[in-house]
Amino acid sequence: MRAPSALRFLAGCVALLSLVTAAHAGGGDLVTVKDFPDFAVAGKTLELTFMVWVPSLEPLEGLHPVVRATDSTGHAVRAIANASATGKYTAALILPEPGEWVTVVDTEYKSAATLPPLKVITPGTPAPNPFSLTTRGFRLFTLKGCNGCHLHPEVKEGRLYGPDLTGKRFVTEYLRRFLADPSITPVPEEVCSKDRSYCGSPYAMPNLNLKDAEIEALVAFITKK
Repeated sequence: MRAPSALRFLAGCVALLSLVTAAHAGGGDLVTVKDFPDFAVAGKTLELTFMVWVPSLEPLEGLHPVVRATDSTGHAVRAIANASATGKYTAALILPEPGEWVTVVDTEYKSAATLPPLKVITPGTPAPNPFSLTTRGFRLFTLKGCNGCHLHPEVKEGRLYGPDLTGKRFVTEYLRRFLADPSITPVPEEVCSKDRSYCGSPYAMPNLNLKDAEIEALVAFITKK
């Protein structure tokens, strides 16, 4: 192998290794949550349904995911999720105390997904004020697994199997159509972090069958200035 070719090959290997390392930080499975409430009531069952995928978008079966929730005082509960369909799992949690709880999903990997904080209220108290559209989109970015493939400056945990969204600007109507049907845009040959510290081949974005309200919230978050 000639020296220039060898150097290019080595550089490609280093870039790919960097991509793999970044992609698998925190666990390589993708988790998409069907519905996640704005709040929960202490002592009542909270049912969570989710899917587990490998990055190539194949649903994973035969797992025994564990869902863990912890509040700021150290109270912790856990539940083993049951398989309900191909790649789908359901877990039932009872959060015993009011406060803010953080839920984590363990799949093949510990802490494969960390869900947005959930406010738990005392039975009989008024419901919290609803989230703004942008905040709802921020939460959905994690709940729908967007951070499993994209980096975003406002989301702490992210992996790069798709374009880095840092500093990206989108036409609102195009983004609506794309989120409803990602097949309208060809898969790029390569994706790189904004600083180009790592690059690699992306996976196609799946159709998440998002509801119209979910699309509007994600558009509001992704296009906010």
